[in-house]
Amino acid sequence: MMFKVQQVFLALTRRIPVLTAFQYRNYRLYWSGMLVATMGAQILAVSLSWLVYDMTGSKLYLGVVGGAQGITTIVFNLFGGVLADRVDRRRLILFTNFSFSFLILALAIAVATRIAQPWHLVVFASLFGMVTAFDTPSRQALIPDLIEERKHLMNAIALHSIIWQSSRVLGPMIAGILFAVVGLQSCFFVAAATYLAMVAAMVVVRPKGTMRKSGQSVRAAVVEGLKYVRRSAVISSIMGMVFLNSVFGISFVYLMPIFAKDILKVSDSGFAYLMTAMGIGTLCGGILTAASSKLKMKNFFLLGASILYGIFLISFSLSHSYVSSLILIGMVGFTQQIYMVTAQTLVQWLVSEEVRGRVMGIYSMVWSLSPVGSLQAAAVANAYGAPVAVALGGAVVAGFAIFLTFALPHLRKLEV
Repeated sequence: MMFKVQQVFLALTRRIPVLTAFQYRNYRLYWSGMLVATMGAQILAVSLSWLVYDMTGSKLYLGVVGGAQGITTIVFNLFGGVLADRVDRRRLILFTNFSFSFLILALAIAVATRIAQPWHLVVFASLFGMVTAFDTPSRQALIPDLIEERKHLMNAIALHSIIWQSSRVLGPMIAGILFAVVGLQSCFFVAAATYLAMVAAMVVVRPKGTMRKSGQSVRAAVVEGLKYVRRSAVISSIMGMVFLNSVFGISFVYLMPIFAKDILKVSDSGFAYLMTAMGIGTLCGGILTAASSKLKMKNFFLLGASILYGIFLISFSLSHSYVSSLILIGMVGFTQQIYMVTAQTLVQWLVSEEVRGRVMGIYSMVWSLSPVGSLQAAAVANAYGAPVAVALGGAVVAGFAIFLTFALPHLRKLEV
């Protein structure tokens, strides 16, 4: 029976290039578990934000809870990368997802029994962020161990990114249905159960990687990972692109309500359509990248898409037409997804196995800096207006990509 299933997947992947990585059993199991768990993460995010505001009525407290999760993730990311290089990544992911489930279940019980207090939510968010810091680097570092041929790495990463984009659409929708049918409390119990899908997947996955051991101290291991990134001009440049995207590029998302209400003069439904257009663009970018993974033009995907992303972002900031803005924000999502998937693919492709976990820990930490981007965008928008803040973000991202195109020929000519 298993042989027939494998034959079916092989036949499908030959006919549909976007599904190439699904020919590997380990990757299919991982992807399926990740899909369910990520849906749960989106349900949790919507439910938690509603609970915080309903309990406190404070916009500031929403920021406190979100900040608590973000800060602990950033602080512990490097240590998560060190651990991912020292232990069995499969077991680490199994443990982190069981921890996610346990934490959410504890919160669900506290909410159901009406003993939850606002400070409990801050503690929960902090612990959740800390576990995330150990989960993300290990998950990212595990992906190459789930496929047998490196030429399918970009396809695997792109399919992984599609999970996040689809969950952003479906997760809140599922949460809304659960709100209406069974109430807020049940959303937390459902979210806790979804992470068990990832636990189940990790129980049966058998990655090709081996157990890693090191006699280094944690501090020495962290320093070695940082030095490794610094020594590689290509990897450090890509990290720079991810950093600028987190701090300047993606910050436009936090200003979208201003564009919808004050510039484009649309209602809340109009705002929802803008975000949907961006989500559709992002999803299409992920699908295109997955389907094109065998093409040796990742340098173009990285630099070209990054430059176009900046241009589309600047164009969006100047638009006063709602229809034009819908198209432009869709293209923003499309190009951003292409170059960010390519960025992670190249880092995974170029990094040495001995430091893969630590490098992905650094990558995760840099990617987690988007809350900092929201602060700089808010400051610029407050002083000069939202269009200037968004245009600045686009100019920084595109400008750095143009600089790398001329300053780093090795990256420009890279064929993977």
